[in-house]
Amino acid sequence: MPQILTSLEEEQGEKASFYDELLAIDIIDPVLQLIIDRKVTVDIDEKIKVPSLISVNRYFTFSCLDPDRKCGKWLDIYHEHYKILPPPCKKCWKLVYKPYTVVELIEIQKFQSQLNLPAKCGLENRDYTSDRGSYRAFWYCPYDCGLQGGREHFQLVKTALEDHFGKEFIHNKIERDHFYLKRGCTELERDFGPSDQWDQIDHSKKFNILESVWEDPWNPTKEFPPLVYTNYKRWIEYAIAYGDQSVLQYIKGKELGIPAVKYQSSNHKAEDFKPKGNTV
Repeated sequence: MPQILTSLEEEQGEKASFYDELLAIDIIDPVLQLIIDRKVTVDIDEKIKVPSLISVNRYFTFSCLDPDRKCGKWLDIYHEHYKILPPPCKKCWKLVYKPYTVVELIEIQKFQSQLNLPAKCGLENRDYTSDRGSYRAFWYCPYDCGLQGGREHFQLVKTALEDHFGKEFIHNKIERDHFYLKRGCTELERDFGPSDQWDQIDHSKKFNILESVWEDPWNPTKEFPPLVYTNYKRWIEYAIAYGDQSVLQYIKGKELGIPAVKYQSSNHKAEDFKPKGNTV
């Protein structure tokens, strides 16, 4: 333990109080509620583990999973609960694509499955993106490919999209910033600033402490098949809620929601709707 305290003190660049040192190395209290709720377990081998369960309470569908990314640990645990920027996340590059309608979203899901590259698509329901009520598709670039590798992957997927949707359609996407290459997750940009400045942030000491205790989560090798169709249903319900008119072709409707009877210039007779007065 003293070696950990010394390394953290060196990282901070100044003499820290004993309490601050303890805060820096505490790995239990930040996730105590997860342990109490049995969402993670502390085993007798002194490892903290995430149970091997399939998550079905999510609105994204994966077409092909990437075994090199441990987002369930790096983002959902290390960042969310320990408030660090995990060094491996700096090596993550991805493509973002914004479908205009739920019809296009479902078409993209099928397209991603055919392309067979690590990817997912679904609903944008994060309020901090300022784009809630829309849809998202992502392609994950080869892990640790760098900016050049990310740009090459962008061109690869761009060409495939042009062949499927047409060059003009995809050109319009790019012009409107609805198809682009980015680094890491939006949550990290929200908390640590623009991704081109992340290399100035070094949380490697705390990351290494966590890696010595947290076991790698179990990663499925393929999507859970029933979730694909459940998410189709969820996406359609989401489209109805947010007024996406394209969804009408899936529900055989003429308008969204429950239409009100409109009386201001209707053929209804006023005498049929007279006040009833006090009936008590």
